[in-house]
Amino acid sequence: MLKKGLTGFQIKLIALFLMIFDHVYYFFAFNDKVPLWFKWIGRSVAPIFIFMVVEGFIHTRNRTKYMTRLYIGSLVMTFGNQWITEWFQRNDNVALMANIFATLFLITVYLTIIEYLGKGIKERRIMPVVLGILGLVLPIALGIFMMMNLHIPGMIHAIFLLPTPMFVEGGPVFIALGILFYLTHDKKILQLILYALVSIALIPWQNFSLQGLFYDNFQWLMIGALPLLALYNGQRGKGMKYLFYVFYPVHIYGLYILSTLFV
Repeated sequence: MLKKGLTGFQIKLIALFLMIFDHVYYFFAFNDKVPLWFKWIGRSVAPIFIFMVVEGFIHTRNRTKYMTRLYIGSLVMTFGNQWITEWFQRNDNVALMANIFATLFLITVYLTIIEYLGKGIKERRIMPVVLGILGLVLPIALGIFMMMNLHIPGMIHAIFLLPTPMFVEGGPVFIALGILFYLTHDKKILQLILYALVSIALIPWQNFSLQGLFYDNFQWLMIGALPLLALYNGQRGKGMKYLFYVFYPVHIYGLYILSTLFV
C-alpha cells in the first residue's frame, strides 16, 4: 500500500536532478554565466544520497553485495577520473575529483563496525568491543599515515584505493552524517532536528555576514534537504537500483568533456 510522502526512488530522482545543477556550476563557472544558486541547491544532494545509502544498508538483503557495488563504483570513478583527464585536458585548474561512491562505501564500513561493536557491548563480550573500537579508529589512523607519507611512491594510488575519512568527498563531516542517520533511523523527529543542527553548525559564525553565508562558505545550505528527508515515507518505490551507479559517472564525465570544448 502506497503511503503518503515520497518514496526512496522519488527522492533519489529529485537528488539526481539537483546534482546536475551542482556539477554544471562546477565545470562551467569559468565563463561567469552560470549563477551561483546552481551551487546552493546542490548542497542538498550529498546528504540525500547519504541518507538513502543508510536506508539501503539497513534494508538490503545482502550487505556484502551492497557494499561491493559501492566499492566498485568508487574504483570506476578513481580510474575514470584519471583516464578522462588524460584524454580530455582543460587549460585551467579545475580538477576531476568527484567520487561520492568512496564516501558512501566508507559510511557502510563504519555502520558495519558500529553494529559489531554494539552487539559486543550488548552481549558484554570484551573482544568484539575491543575489535570494534579498533575498527572505528583504524581508517582514521590509516588516513593520517597516508597524509604524513605522501612522498612515498604509490601512496597517492593507495589513498584512492583505500577510502579514509580524510580523503573521501565530504570528509569526516559526511561520514559522521551517515552515522547520525543510522543511529536515529527509528527516531524521525530527533533525526531531523539533529540534521538541522549539524547544518546550522556549519554556518561561518566567526565571520558572520551575508558574504560569508552565501558566497564564502555555504555548505550549511544542505539544510535544504530537510523537507525531502521529512517527506520520506519509508518505502523503496520503483526499482532501477543501478540508475545512480550509471547516471553519476556518465553525467559527470559528459559535463567535463563538454566543458573542455569551451575552456
